[in-house]
Amino acid sequence: MTTVRTDSQTLQYGRRRSNTLQSTIGNPPPAPLRHGDFKVLNTWVHEPKESPKIIFNQSCWPGVAEGDVLRVTALQSEDFSGFLFTVPKDEGCFKRTLQISLPKNAADVFGLKNNTEVTVTKVDREEYSADYVEFTFQDQYLGRNDMWRLGEHLVGQCVFVEQEISFIGVIAAKVQNIYVNGKQVSAGYVTSKTKAIYRSLSAKVTIFIQVCRELWEFAGDGERYNEKIIHSFLPALFAKWREAGTNHTVTIVLISRVFYDESELGYAAGPLRRDEDSNWYKDFYKVITDLEVISDWKPTLVHLKDSFWAFQRDILLTHHYHQAFVESTTPEQARLVGRISYAHDGPILEALNLALNPNETHYIDRSLSLTGAATILITPGTGYFRVSKPLLRLTTTRMLDHGFGLDLVCLAKQPLHQSPIFSFRGYDPSTDRDGKNGSRITDPLWGGDETPNDATRREKVTFWWEPFWIGVTFWDKQMDLPFRRGRFIARAKMHEIQMLGLLEHDVLANIEIPFLPEICDPMSTPPRELLMENRVLTAAEADQGDMEVFASKEAPRPLHSNRMSYASSSSGTVVAHRSSTLSERRILASQRGSISSSRIAPILESPRRILMDLPREGDDGPLPSLPGRSASPSQSSLRSVRTSVTTTSETTSSRLAKFATSWLYNPFRNTNEPQTPRAKDLSLSCSQVTPTPSIGIPRTSTIPVTPSASISRSPQPMAILPSASGGSTMSHTYDEDSPTLHHGSFMRHSPLNTPPRDDTFFGKRRRATLTSLNVPLSGSFPSTSSRANPSRPQSAVSYAQSSLASRWQHVFPKPVYKHEVKWASMLTPACLPLTVEHFPSNAELESSYDVFSYDFVVDPTEMRSFMVKAPNVTGTVDRVRRAWALVVMRGMVAVRLAQGFQFVIRPRNAAASDGSAKTTRLSKSFLGEEDATPKPGGAAEVLLSTDDPVYLSMSNEIHRLSYTGEAIQVRRYVRRMPPSQPINYECLIWPKLGVGYTELQTKFVSHGLENYGWNRLDMLVAGYERQFNESLRYWRTRFVIIPSADPPQVNTGPSGEKLDDEEIRLMGIDKLAEMFTKARWQFPDERGQQMTPVRFLPTTLGPVHSVLDESLMAQLDEIHAAGPLKKKMKSEREIADMSPIAIAKAMREEDGVPIKLHKWHRMNFPDSFTGFDFVSWLVREFRDVSSREQGVEWGTKLLDQGLFVHCTGRHGFLDGHYFYQLNGECATVSTPRGWFNKPRLSSNEDSFTGRGYNLSNQSKPSGISPKRNKRQLILTQSMIVDADLTKKSDQAESVILHHDIIHNPGTVFHFELQWIGSTARCIDDMLRQWSRTIDKYGLKLVEAYVTEISDIRERNPFQSCFPIRLSLPVPVVPDLERRVPEGTQITHYLEYALLKRFGFIVDIESTNMYPRDVDVVYSYRRAPLKYSQFVHRSGVAFVQVLRGSQGFLFLTNRLMGGGRMGTALKSRDSRPAATAERIRMRLQEFCGDKAALSRFYEEEIATLGPDEPPPLSI
Repeated sequence: MTTVRTDSQTLQYGRRRSNTLQSTIGNPPPAPLRHGDFKVLNTWVHEPKESPKIIFNQSCWPGVAEGDVLRVTALQSEDFSGFLFTVPKDEGCFKRTLQISLPKNAADVFGLKNNTEVTVTKVDREEYSADYVEFTFQDQYLGRNDMWRLGEHLVGQCVFVEQEISFIGVIAAKVQNIYVNGKQVSAGYVTSKTKAIYRSLSAKVTIFIQVCRELWEFAGDGERYNEKIIHSFLPALFAKWREAGTNHTVTIVLISRVFYDESELGYAAGPLRRDEDSNWYKDFYKVITDLEVISDWKPTLVHLKDSFWAFQRDILLTHHYHQAFVESTTPEQARLVGRISYAHDGPILEALNLALNPNETHYIDRSLSLTGAATILITPGTGYFRVSKPLLRLTTTRMLDHGFGLDLVCLAKQPLHQSPIFSFRGYDPSTDRDGKNGSRITDPLWGGDETPNDATRREKVTFWWEPFWIGVTFWDKQMDLPFRRGRFIARAKMHEIQMLGLLEHDVLANIEIPFLPEICDPMSTPPRELLMENRVLTAAEADQGDMEVFASKEAPRPLHSNRMSYASSSSGTVVAHRSSTLSERRILASQRGSISSSRIAPILESPRRILMDLPREGDDGPLPSLPGRSASPSQSSLRSVRTSVTTTSETTSSRLAKFATSWLYNPFRNTNEPQTPRAKDLSLSCSQVTPTPSIGIPRTSTIPVTPSASISRSPQPMAILPSASGGSTMSHTYDEDSPTLHHGSFMRHSPLNTPPRDDTFFGKRRRATLTSLNVPLSGSFPSTSSRANPSRPQSAVSYAQSSLASRWQHVFPKPVYKHEVKWASMLTPACLPLTVEHFPSNAELESSYDVFSYDFVVDPTEMRSFMVKAPNVTGTVDRVRRAWALVVMRGMVAVRLAQGFQFVIRPRNAAASDGSAKTTRLSKSFLGEEDATPKPGGAAEVLLSTDDPVYLSMSNEIHRLSYTGEAIQVRRYVRRMPPSQPINYECLIWPKLGVGYTELQTKFVSHGLENYGWNRLDMLVAGYERQFNESLRYWRTRFVIIPSADPPQVNTGPSGEKLDDEEIRLMGIDKLAEMFTKARWQFPDERGQQMTPVRFLPTTLGPVHSVLDESLMAQLDEIHAAGPLKKKMKSEREIADMSPIAIAKAMREEDGVPIKLHKWHRMNFPDSFTGFDFVSWLVREFRDVSSREQGVEWGTKLLDQGLFVHCTGRHGFLDGHYFYQLNGECATVSTPRGWFNKPRLSSNEDSFTGRGYNLSNQSKPSGISPKRNKRQLILTQSMIVDADLTKKSDQAESVILHHDIIHNPGTVFHFELQWIGSTARCIDDMLRQWSRTIDKYGLKLVEAYVTEISDIRERNPFQSCFPIRLSLPVPVVPDLERRVPEGTQITHYLEYALLKRFGFIVDIESTNMYPRDVDVVYSYRRAPLKYSQFVHRSGVAFVQVLRGSQGFLFLTNRLMGGGRMGTALKSRDSRPAATAERIRMRLQEFCGDKAALSRFYEEEIATLGPDEPPPLSI
């Protein structure tokens, strides 16, 4: 190591001399630096605005080369993880005295101050290459394509913790953590293999709180569980949120299940359901918080506490009485019926599926400020739940498809059994030989049909299944006994005995638990007589046994001496045994009588024989499985199981005794290698053993379910054997005997069974408590299955579960232990990783997948795509085609990432020697052909060129994209799965705006991507298709522009004239049209050409009556035909040479200015034209008018000359919807077309009957013949806009815009944005710019629901409209259509007037309001609207008008939140929901006041004028 110091270092306070002179003398070039060379330099600190990077004067350290990685640390610091930077290209330093200068943000993080000495060291970039970089981001929707591009952007850069990252000028993220070789460091070097973890500070969080019997019980510390939620966990969670600066949108729901006896069914009417045990129940959900961003949680906690105390009364008493009252069968007295379930019977999966329903359409009403979703379930239970197999299968599929996980917070202590654990009943999958599910045939969840296909089926049995998509946290804060390794804490709970009081109820205090047996030979079954020997252990032996069971061991011990540590005791990963002499055991059954009494039922155990065969350490022989307990592991289920065990028949006992453990569904333990030569199935006697080849892959064998396996029913109690210290036989054998990790092996760092969301995968095992998972490479699957036991977990993980759990393998860089609180996932939910290392074997592809293939030719001359940026490349045809193929393939990858696909990458820790062979074989199996191309090592290595194919995978589908030289080929592998059947579900929900429980009927459906239109989407990306299809699940969001209640900020026009509010708002809409025109996207060959400007048609008519205005419809036809006319190519006239008379004559020519009757606010302006039409005509016709600005100048000049005047004389000449008439001798008079008869759509009818309204007094019941052709009116325009305002994006940021053409300044203007794969932050910035521009004109841009609000519950069951009834029916007004001005809507006239009084304006009219012979088409509406819809001027609420006198439906606009579009951009704490609630209460109070309604009706009718018109006087 070379130490280099500047000359001035010997003089502590002297002035340093520059090395510039020395470097300029013609000395030989200095030798390059070696790793470890360092030099002491003086550092400056500069502002990041000056330069976001470090400034380094390379002349002060000869030998430094471009690309070297240098580390900067404080002079006396012993911290070796200082600030890192890469030496840039030497371009000289503008300040000679500067040696090194750090940006201020970096200097603050590392504690470096200005003008101090630092040590700069050259380091090896391999040692500092980051394995994982964790980012956090806020108030933006970061798509998966954006994550991929951001990761590519950072390759080759050095990053440090707390660094702000900016990408393409719009995406902002902060580096939260950096991991190198499993250690957390403060700085690192990003390589192409670095994996990025993205965590959102602005997510949608759903918190379910389970209300069950245990909720009101006391915990071990004397606090009730409901108090733990209110006073302990939730305050801690909210405090953590506040500390982290999160901005989550939160929903809190109470969930509960109530069981009913047969005698109560008549009274407990409603959506009653039956479980598998034929018990009747109903599920209740109460919404406490509905999609709210809350800063002060105290009122919510108070409301939650009140809801806990009122919950039982509401669902057991009040609800049923109210239900009977509604059904007009009011009982004589209220009855208390039903009983709340225990925790293990709660509707956990049902609640989770209800929360997943909105995410099935996450692309609709897409928020541009939220990313990710988190679900937290708080339960007083231990994590054990009894569920339905079909529902569990469907839930697992949906969780995988969405890439979500569940955070389970258990308020109880860690149980002695595996947790979380599900139990369900089903058929044994070992008899499934049809091969439908491939490798999943033997899994109890995926195998075993629900209906027997033949007579050989046995009855259903119970399986235990551990979900890999749940992360568990045990919230049991022991302030006096904090967690410490080696401390024993009791975790068994017997609530009845605790509550009885031992002495008062004659229960003896000397209840004894027998010691665990010891086994002399783990490979043999112990003689039964030894187990029944009744020898009392000595105190020393007992203490030694306790220490071995409950004390944690730091170092790995041989398997025969491993004991379960505290940390792993709640779900021990393996069953281990002592190998000392077999201790004699006392007979439990003979001692149970001492604690039995008439009041206390005996505590029974399953009378089963003990099997304790395990292979020796390092033995490759077969591993028999261990039978486990069949009793329920739940603390509260002892109540229900005790009785059932006592009363079960011999058949049931034998069935329960047939459990054989396989693996405890730990996705990071060792996996069976499918179809490897393996041990034959072992009977309980373990008599037949077939040796297997000795290979370095752990294997398990299973117990066949045969009649011989079910006869082990002896009175001998079962022994629960201790687990190894977190490590399994397989883990020891593999990790200690195998020199390299197996390809595809995952590292399970949890000593328990933490699911993949809480664990890291790949890495070396560093502790005895760590286990590993091996993804099998062989091409077939286990032929038999074994059933798991929650009290005796095995080490092997089902191949099916491990492969599915691998979707989350790259999100946990460090081990997470089960006793830890999983704050990371609850505070900042992680997004689904971009990469995965698992893919199926050759045999699995052949036996379990269907292959679909298509390709399309890359022809740059025919590809006109708006979804990719055209490559800027010239040269040979092949080079241009290859460049196009690369950008198109990147676009195809982007849309697949958006749908949840992940890149398949090469395992990082695969050995190079055999890794190539493995890669070759796997590639062959993956491709089905000879192709030994290695896969990329990271997401940043994907598609660096078109030479390498791309592999993307999802849970049941794999895509391979490749370029063949002329065409892009897509090969899809789709797993053969039984069709997913939707599950119908009924429940009762009390919504946030409700006053009681309302029934909900819904379906749980998995919308997989197996039938997705990939071919069409790829054609769209390539440019061979032009239109989005509904099946493509494109992102969409609707916006409304509302005339706000506040006056506009400006009140003058461009020429300084004073304008009223309506004219100012019309000016704002014209500004919006200009921005639409400016943002329009053009194909490369069209750029530079003049674009047709976007034009809106102003009117004062409502949406329905505007289609009856023939003049307006004529302008609409003109816009659809050609838009505003462009300048004539042969225009030779000059307006400067023409007199006013000649100009007036030219205006009246056939293609001149449209001069006609205009209407505005019930006023007629005959023979008039608009300023907009006049300017357009000038630009089109005259050579010397080249812009609209020049046209306005000429219009002002001609108005001053007296050619025309403003119709009302209020304004000068303005370019817009202002009416002018020719003046003096230039004026002409024409007979108005509607002078004698009003224009009608059907001239042969005296009146026409619309759907719901009539223009005439006499409506004809027959209406219009249905055979008559409808006139189609397209009232919207569509175009492609470019959202890349700064032109810095590396891809095409194209968005499809649909907007209204006709606009009434007194109502709402609509537009909708649709996109796939574009950067959401670019779209958000574009919208905010539009919003800022129109805001000063008194217009408000607000995000609105795409569908009508009455359908909101179909997509989000926890949201619903609040019905507001009219206490006084709306009176019938005679001759209403004659008493209102022309063009006034008469259907629901009084309801409309009432809403307008409360500040609502028309949003969308219902379909049945339009004339029957008119087909109105809005390109952004996909279904007819049932009810007319209004929006409040503030945008915070919507209201729909129901038919008849039913009143209104009110819905708070939950799309408006802190920082969202339409809210004040300055304040994040604005709460639109509170404003909406005040509006709702006022409206409800008014509608419920009969006197107020009566006065309102009278006032409105009085303004209409007399009933009958006065007689005509001449």
